[in-house]
Amino acid sequence: MRVLITGAASPLGQAIAARLRTDYQVRLTDREEVSTDLEFVRSDLGHDEATDALVQGVDAIVHLAYAPRPNDGENDWLDINSRRHYNLLLAASEAGVPSALIISTLDLFQPYDVDMAVGEHWQPQPNTSPDQLGAHIAEFTAREFAHSNALNVTVLRLGHVVISEEVAGQAYDPMWLDQRDAAHAVDLLLKKQETLDPRRARSYHVLHLQSVSNRARFSSERICNALEFQPQYSFEDCV
Repeated sequence: MRVLITGAASPLGQAIAARLRTDYQVRLTDREEVSTDLEFVRSDLGHDEATDALVQGVDAIVHLAYAPRPNDGENDWLDINSRRHYNLLLAASEAGVPSALIISTLDLFQPYDVDMAVGEHWQPQPNTSPDQLGAHIAEFTAREFAHSNALNVTVLRLGHVVISEEVAGQAYDPMWLDQRDAAHAVDLLLKKQETLDPRRARSYHVLHLQSVSNRARFSSERICNALEFQPQYSFEDCV
């Protein structure tokens, strides 16, 4: 199975690639160069033959729709998650790629009261920052591709991705998630997708993932039950 991972220059993209490389043929892409021994294709995700070639032979796409970078301007990030995101999914659907896993963010639900049991069916409440608006637009676009039967789409909304050892002793963030747990969940979601009947109608699913703790901001019960999975890394030593 060949998997295309976008945002390969980001720490999360690299963690996902490291997790998947044993069981999959991994192709990486980013708009900046990445030093790697895996297959890498630099791409701006334009509406062109280069993007068409990028998705050829791919069985699944892991698209990091939430990986804002310090040097990105507002227009840059919104363009990435609207026009370029659309170009990627259009090329994938035309090339017959079966599925796309869209990595989004639980920050879309920050405005809700902390005592509310927010679930996957709740309405996102993005603010006007380009990173959150970009993630929301990417989710909306991906959903339309699923509803038009062009792609199977899963949106995975993550908490704040960190390395648990690097934040030990710091003030606890109730939305933390270790990036190794995020990569593990991506691996399991792809394996679950492999078992689905390719003749069925296209589907759209949304899942939430962060660390599991009595102090956690959001519940990960649905994904944990679906994948028979529990995040391994905890933050109980944080204050």
